Amino acid sequence: MLEVRKGYSMSVANLESYSSYVREVDGECVFVRVSNNFLFSGSRSGEVSCWDISTGMELWRSNFEGPCSDSDCDDEVFFLTESDSIHAIMMDSGEVVWSVKLEGSSDFVRVSSGFVWVTTSVYNFEIQDYSEGAVWQIDFEGGVRNKWETLGRAWSLSDQEGKLVLGLSRPTSGYAIVSENGIDYPELEKPQPVTIGNGGEGVPVVLGHSNGSVSEIVDHLVKTVSQVGSSVRAIDYCGGWVAGMDSGCVSSSEDFGSWSVNLGGIIDVLSFGPSLVAGRWVWIPSWRDGESAIFLINPKGGGIELEISHHSRIVSAFSGEEVICFGDDVGCVFVVEGDVLRRRFSMPLEEMAEGDRSSELRRKIRGLRGG
Repeated sequence: MLEVRKGYSMSVANLESYSSYVREVDGECVFVRVSNNFLFSGSRSGEVSCWDISTGMELWRSNFEGPCSDSDCDDEVFFLTESDSIHAIMMDSGEVVWSVKLEGSSDFVRVSSGFVWVTTSVYNFEIQDYSEGAVWQIDFEGGVRNKWETLGRAWSLSDQEGKLVLGLSRPTSGYAIVSENGIDYPELEKPQPVTIGNGGEGVPVVLGHSNGSVSEIVDHLVKTVSQVGSSVRAIDYCGGWVAGMDSGCVSSSEDFGSWSVNLGGIIDVLSFGPSLVAGRWVWIPSWRDGESAIFLINPKGGGIELEISHHSRIVSAFSGEEVICFGDDVGCVFVVEGDVLRRRFSMPLEEMAEGDRSSELRRKIRGLRGG
């Protein structure tokens, strides 16, 4: 295992210095999403905001009961899960087209095969665990077509070849496949509760488990790689997977050489995004001692190419081909574009230091305004 070098010599600039712009929502930013030149963000307090991704200009802002959970998009409609409901919202105007109240907490949402699919769950305080779970099939007019109860809470929802793959906790400790025909539970060779999942839509679905193992589903065939470590907290796939563990360790699949590095902090999210050269590298925020260190790692070998500092905890991320967006626990949204990243990385250290001082001043002004 590679260890993060002590006395890391790379000059560390802050996240705002590498960002094209910073925007805000009211409360912890639980998701960010980019679609059709729109940037969306939802907060734990129930506020949803939309900006033009190219200019950063705010287009609309709405408040719901909250907390927000997840989102997905289809053509001109933005779908939002929050509290116990699913909402269909026009991207350009923020107009709510329809809302459907479900049973339990609305968790994940995906658009697939002409329908909107939503997972829900019910937390039982007596047993201190989730006692019920379900997946809902809803048409684009807001009509509920089907509801299937699930054997365990869904901790991920992915689209693979027009079917939905749910990563499930106990008692299934594996996954389910859902289609219009119903729900099926393929068995894993060594069942373990799923803690996180990602992928789908043309790439393998990857599931992280509570024992540190990772399952990769390709054409409904499953390959599970055992890891020595703690529960998987974050995972992404781009030609191979990279997973962040509860222990602060990050590991890769065989496609990238099966490397491992200990970043020494809590990993809430990770995502492939723009790099300092060609191709996509993996961005991994690590939270430790009241500060975030965001590591940009070349997946081919696991080398740390850049470290960026941030004063708050990064809790959400979303990336496109040449942009990556982060949301933190105080409601700030950061947009990092590939060309801006590379241009600022090549700047003299003195100019970067001046940029850091300017961004710190802007942060203090936002704080005085209550942002």
